[in-house]
Amino acid sequence: MIRHAGLSNFDAHELDEAVRLAGPGRLVCNQVLYHLRERAVEHAVLDACKRHDVAPVAYSPFGSGDFPATEDRDGAGLAEIARESGLTMRQVALTWLLRNEGLFVIPKTSTPRHARENAAAAELDVGELHPRRIDSLFPRGPRPAGLPMI
Repeated sequence: MIRHAGLSNFDAHELDEAVRLAGPGRLVCNQVLYHLRERAVEHAVLDACKRHDVAPVAYSPFGSGDFPATEDRDGAGLAEIARESGLTMRQVALTWLLRNEGLFVIPKTSTPRHARENAAAAELDVGELHPRRIDSLFPRGPRPAGLPMI
């Protein structure tokens, strides 16, 4: 019998089936690829997690080597938001992800300074205008046939 379990890369219909099989309250999290340039989970997975009281966990929240560069249009826009807010670009990205209630992020870091900056993002608020600006820089796009993963 499953007491509590976590899942990884389950799309909404797979999560529905897993909860049906395991029973309500037995599944605690679903790790999914989620970052500024990969927003497929916003189509149905986040709602399914909320419906089943399963915490979504964003892995690779900085894009696994695809973090926006300031030389790119979207990266320049993100850098502008960061400057205006007094934050780092990565703090803005994490704060934007954490606008989703109940979402956890697991950012990779190799220095204590970055770990502190990442942790501080949980306490930040990028304001009312910034989520719309970020959405315009990094649009969600159409729902893919399958859930993207690394």
